[in-house]
Amino acid sequence: MPDTMVLNVDLADVWEERGRKKLIRTIAWGDEVTVLKVAATHLEVGITVFREKPDGSILPESITGYIEPTKSSGLKIATLTKPLADNQVLKVNFVDVQQGDGSVIESPDGKIILVDGGDNQMFARYLAGRFRGTTAENPQPIDCILVTHGDADHFAGLPEILKSETNKVKRKRLFMQPKRVYHNGIVKRPSKMNNKAVPDTKLLGPTKTINGQLYLTGLEDNLLDVADAEMNEPFREWKNTLATYNSRSEVAFRRLQFGDNQAFEFFNRGDLRIETLGPMTATVGGQPALKFLGEPPKGPRIGHDSLSDSDEGFTGHSASHTINGHSIVLRLSYGGFSFLFSGDLNDEASRTLAREHNRGNLNLRSEVFKVPHHGSADFSGAFIQAVSPIVSVVSSGDESARKEYIHPRATLMGALGKWSRVPEPLIFVTELVAFFEEEGPSRLQDEKKAKKRGPFYGFSRTAYGLVKTRTDGTRLFVYTDSGNVQMKEAYAYALDTSGVPQPSEVTRA
Repeated sequence: MPDTMVLNVDLADVWEERGRKKLIRTIAWGDEVTVLKVAATHLEVGITVFREKPDGSILPESITGYIEPTKSSGLKIATLTKPLADNQVLKVNFVDVQQGDGSVIESPDGKIILVDGGDNQMFARYLAGRFRGTTAENPQPIDCILVTHGDADHFAGLPEILKSETNKVKRKRLFMQPKRVYHNGIVKRPSKMNNKAVPDTKLLGPTKTINGQLYLTGLEDNLLDVADAEMNEPFREWKNTLATYNSRSEVAFRRLQFGDNQAFEFFNRGDLRIETLGPMTATVGGQPALKFLGEPPKGPRIGHDSLSDSDEGFTGHSASHTINGHSIVLRLSYGGFSFLFSGDLNDEASRTLAREHNRGNLNLRSEVFKVPHHGSADFSGAFIQAVSPIVSVVSSGDESARKEYIHPRATLMGALGKWSRVPEPLIFVTELVAFFEEEGPSRLQDEKKAKKRGPFYGFSRTAYGLVKTRTDGTRLFVYTDSGNVQMKEAYAYALDTSGVPQPSEVTRA
């Protein structure tokens, strides 16, 4: 009988033929593998490949593959895998969704949390490839979908998952069923009413002024209870998507704020835990409220102002800065390693968190840092200092001229290098770990567009931008793919006797 095991080395090449010939793919620490036979020099494993058929369709096919480490690796066949029941590996993948965020957290016991989802179909495509073979009768359970805040580039791609159920191409379909949906409680209203632009102070719902400070008081818990007229178009589509999932199986909705750690009791176990560090609310009229944030001082900054944790200099009332600054902030910890998810935090909000960190009221220090707001120039150096990361991930991507933000900014990248805790920090940008192949002269299929655009020089994607991390709490492994299926950029860290992460050798079978 075949045994379902998990890989127990950083990377393992799976070959179609003995003698390390015809590479199929490379799998990573913690990945499930079906072991058919254990031999003295190799493992015989079952693996699924996708073959193109004569009619152009691409269908899955189960074949036998071989994991055959070189003699020089010194790896023992018996130690290459371990039973699935003994899996201790936490997986966190950061997905290139172009201009947006999308991450997947998978616990050792199989719980799944989606953090954001971009604004196009790329996240849905990735998930369909990651969780294959789902059907309407057998959907993939998703323990939680967490939307850090209500900007479309963080959640408008999630309805694409529901739409994928009817995709003509079977391998692009994903049937899932979320159990929980968490968010920060801010719902964007339509930007125009009666053909007039709505002022920023009215874009995010009811407000109240206390001692000269404006607060958002209309925080929502269940998006299904919000009237369509009170939502902009992306929120309405997301609400309709959630209504469909809720009709299939009840979904628990929850607004998160600082200290809501019990919201993750379903996930936390032992030394694996998630803490909610933001947004930080105030109490107004006996109810939780969020401070309306302002515009930062005009740049470029001179000197070292970014290291300040003062909130002076931020003026006016900005809806965009308010919804970004009150992103949900999560700290995921497992043993000696932590991950910080920071949504689209901006300078003003980050300074608040840095102050609370410096006062000992919360802990931002983390080894892996999902950098806020795609590498925006609106960042806090004091916040980065507090996080003091080893590995930083910037989620950014190509945009049209209409939406170009020059992300990531040079100042932000420099600050990440400066305030990381090690001499050689790892700083990944999701769009830079995607790879493309030359296709040559190309033409749009749409004749009208093709006539206007004319021929152009085309490229096709050969590797999606993914920053993949694995840890068992004592060791951290980070890697990316490349346009060469056999070539990976990979790094490892292990805790020394004092519990301090140190660079470690990458093991590959």
